[in-house]
Amino acid sequence: MSLFWAELRKVWGNRLFPLLLAVLAAANLLLLWMGTRPTAGQPSAAVYRAVGAQLDGLTMEEKGAYLHGKYTEIESLVKIGGFYRDMAYAGSSYLQAYRDENAAMFDAYEQEYKDKSYTLFTDDLNTEYRLFNQLQNEYDTVAAYTDFLDGVQTKATQLAGISIFQNDKTGYDLKNIEATAKVYAGLTATEIDYYPQKGLYTAISYAFTDLILLAAMLLLALLLVRQERDSGLLALVRSLPGGRLQTALAKLATFGVSLLAVLALLYGVNLAYCGASFGLGPLTRTIQSVPALMRCTMQITVGQYLLRFLLAKWVGAFVMGLWVMLAALTARRAAAGWIGALALPLAMYGVRAAIPATSHLNVVKYANLVSLLQTNELLGNYRNLFWFGTPIGLPLVEWTAAVFYGALFAAAFCTVFARAQLLPAAKRGLVLGLTRRTKATSVIKEEGRKLFVLNGAAVFLAAFLAFGVYQGVTSESYIDADEIYYAYYMKHISGPWTAESRDWLTAQGEEFAPMLAVQRRVARGELSNEAMLAYGALQQKYNIYQQVVQNNINYYLKEHPGAWLVYESGYKKLFGFSGTADVQDTLWAGLLCALCFSGLFAMERKGGMETVLRATPLGRRATVRAKLRQSNLAAIVIAAGTALPHLWQGLRDYGLPALLAPAMSISELEAVPKCITLSDLLLFWLLCRAVACLCMARLTLWLGQKLGSLLAALFVSAVGYCLPALLALSGMSNGIEWLGFYPLFHAAALCQTQGTNAAGAPYNLLWVPIFLVVVAAALAWAIGNDLTEAYEWAGVDLDAL
Repeated sequence: MSLFWAELRKVWGNRLFPLLLAVLAAANLLLLWMGTRPTAGQPSAAVYRAVGAQLDGLTMEEKGAYLHGKYTEIESLVKIGGFYRDMAYAGSSYLQAYRDENAAMFDAYEQEYKDKSYTLFTDDLNTEYRLFNQLQNEYDTVAAYTDFLDGVQTKATQLAGISIFQNDKTGYDLKNIEATAKVYAGLTATEIDYYPQKGLYTAISYAFTDLILLAAMLLLALLLVRQERDSGLLALVRSLPGGRLQTALAKLATFGVSLLAVLALLYGVNLAYCGASFGLGPLTRTIQSVPALMRCTMQITVGQYLLRFLLAKWVGAFVMGLWVMLAALTARRAAAGWIGALALPLAMYGVRAAIPATSHLNVVKYANLVSLLQTNELLGNYRNLFWFGTPIGLPLVEWTAAVFYGALFAAAFCTVFARAQLLPAAKRGLVLGLTRRTKATSVIKEEGRKLFVLNGAAVFLAAFLAFGVYQGVTSESYIDADEIYYAYYMKHISGPWTAESRDWLTAQGEEFAPMLAVQRRVARGELSNEAMLAYGALQQKYNIYQQVVQNNINYYLKEHPGAWLVYESGYKKLFGFSGTADVQDTLWAGLLCALCFSGLFAMERKGGMETVLRATPLGRRATVRAKLRQSNLAAIVIAAGTALPHLWQGLRDYGLPALLAPAMSISELEAVPKCITLSDLLLFWLLCRAVACLCMARLTLWLGQKLGSLLAALFVSAVGYCLPALLALSGMSNGIEWLGFYPLFHAAALCQTQGTNAAGAPYNLLWVPIFLVVVAAALAWAIGNDLTEAYEWAGVDLDAL
């Protein structure tokens, strides 16, 4: 037992392992967020949680009535909205036939669409339609569970009488039909309680978590085996009184226990994140209530399934890890060990992908290491496999494979550990056939090479800019008929209110004269209300016309002298007046700053180059200044990368007219001084992002210099910058994003009017973003000075020597 505790201390007593484990958990959380964040037109995580809360406490029949009724309503509203959009674009009456064909739908929901009295969980009708289409299908799947069971029995009876199955030489098909019917026969009393499955199924089926788990296996193999062999210590460890076999068993036991802890941490992060973001639903409901796991044959609850899932996943991961340990132990060099550790799972994945599930070789498909990690396939489904004409259950095949592979790899590991010499490989020198001619350079160029090449900043920045371009190109803005009409009027008259604008708008109003005449006759009782049906689309356009005339011109321009007419939708989208785009920008910028700048100082401190640089003619001060200049350049590129997608989308979908207009021309910015134009606000928006990135860059550089470790600086800075934004995006807390650099990314939106003072005049918090910029700039300047001082005087004073 003492050997086991000694091996356990090697892992958990090593300060590097908890740090790297935290990095893996953070990477898993980040990848989970990236994999589940909504793309354009997809509902956010909070929407699923809100719908789940709406369904909470309802019976299955009530849930079905609610979901089907909501789906019918949203589908009708989407069709009516599409009708009005087509009318806005085409302006033709040929769509009247569609209206006549769907008269009942228009009678029931048209007024609701016009009044916008409907309630949405999402931002627009199209996204709402996709959401309830998905939820309705999920509900229908599990609500028909009894029909599914009856269908299995009915199908078994019908297929058993078909000659093609009776004449099968092997008899496999008929036996499979009978076995399936027998298994499902005992599940008729299962109760179904539907809840959206998005959160639960995402948490236990996210593929990247298994890849992170494989990385953890490599890390454990490094600490338990590889380091000792490469250092030559393994020869001494194997000569201890405990013997080689006991030491090998202790390492395997340590590996298994540590892997269980890692597995619990990773899937605990998944469940916590998905529970807070999407909601997991009641853990006491039956597992058959989850649509994707409805074919499970165990009569257990969701909570019991999660426990079995964790244990089954651990068994599969342990067997896979035994191979990783064996490959790491056997290979003379570390690189060969890692290649071998990854080669077998990759080959087995190819075998699994090549063999169809219905093939007579499906036993080979499922009896491999990769299939052992597909736990939901094992526990959440029912499948029989072909075994020489006899159907055998998938669990029997996989558990047998687990025992076989586990015993084989464990025996091989112990045998190699006890009998092989396992001497460290000799270090190889690198001899280049061609020598590179050295060239004169400068400090600024050399520090740029260190940042962009050695630290990989060029790769990260290029990938980020490419991602920004992709986001800008593929992003979509939902523009309804009201917005189309509003853009048409406002783009024509954007600018100062002139006689020319007034004449144009007056001419546009003549279009509504026939409709207004009919409306007056209806009001006098000369015509019935049905006479207005022909003017449905024109009435919507007239409402927007009235909004422009009454609200924008007659009211706002008179109340705010000096204001211009501005089509403001693009500015609101760009400055983030609503939505979470600025929070996402904070997350990406923080992650990039952590990745790019963590090693710039740490690499020299770790290698002892700080002392050497002191002896150079220019000294350390010039070196630090060069580092800061190159870092400033990279930080500005990061800031530009966060702004690029928003500028692209705003210009493409809305436009940014009247840039020289006073910012107070937009009603939300009415308290901004008249001297500040929209172009000034745009420059201020860019400046705030640049200052935020500069401050994060210098903080990361400072951490790298103080901690002297790339990993430590990377982890601390990434957590500090990204965790508040990540928690905010996941919906785990309200307002937590304000703890980071989000206020600077959201600075333009902070200029919105916040209320009125004692005299009734509107005021805003314009001083807040200005104050934040000043504080961040002062902090960046102070950190730069501190880096210069610390870097200049650290180490040995060679001049004194």
